Amino acid sequence: MALKDDNTMVNIGRLTSAVGLKGEIKVLTYAEDSENLHEGTVLYMEKGGTITTAEVTGIRFQKNRPVIRLENVTDRNGAEALRNMEIYISEEDLEELPEGEYYIRDLIGCEVYDRASGRTLGKVDDVLQNTAQSVYRVLDENGKEILIPAVEAFEREIDPERGVIEVELIPGFLEG
Repeated sequence: MALKDDNTMVNIGRLTSAVGLKGEIKVLTYAEDSENLHEGTVLYMEKGGTITTAEVTGIRFQKNRPVIRLENVTDRNGAEALRNMEIYISEEDLEELPEGEYYIRDLIGCEVYDRASGRTLGKVDDVLQNTAQSVYRVLDENGKEILIPAVEAFEREIDPERGVIEVELIPGFLEG
């Protein structure tokens, strides 16, 4: 079974590139902070159906991005071999988030409503984080994609326990 299909595992990021000659590797985290990534964290790594585990033995930051050392990875070649691996941690190792912050996994599947029109827009299929701000990828009942910036100007209520995200879109947002 793939780690992404295991409900007890949480995808926290991806290993991107080797740094230096001593086995360090950059991490692209899928959260605004890196609180779940620290010395002693056991990472479950997956690429192409192959799953490996390793403990984080060191962490530093380069341009606000984590650079980690893993047990038994001692040189650049070892770090390069891990490139593009998705990294997971056990759900029980997740840090508690401050009020008003949510894990992406808790937002997936939430119904999105537009407060202004009273209309159901669809369900959150993904939260994209490769832009200046996070973006909700919402699919309507026909599978049409709607991209909604996850910013205060649009968000009115987020309640993952009820499975609801309420937004208030500006006039004309959905036209075009």
